[in-house]
Amino acid sequence: MTKFGQAEYSDFMAKVFADKLDKILEQDEKQSFNSKNTEDIYSQFPSSRDAA
Repeated sequence: MTKFGQAEYSDFMAKVFADKLDKILEQDEKQSFNSKNTEDIYSQFPSSRDAA
């Protein structure tokens, strides 16, 4: 196993954090996009509350 100095370890941890953050943001963006599409679709239909 490679030995890390303090600077190398900090750089490694920053890269790992950035990679994980990118994945989380990408998933969140997809989820937001899907939610927005669902809201747009359902806004075209009258709700059952309006029918009463």
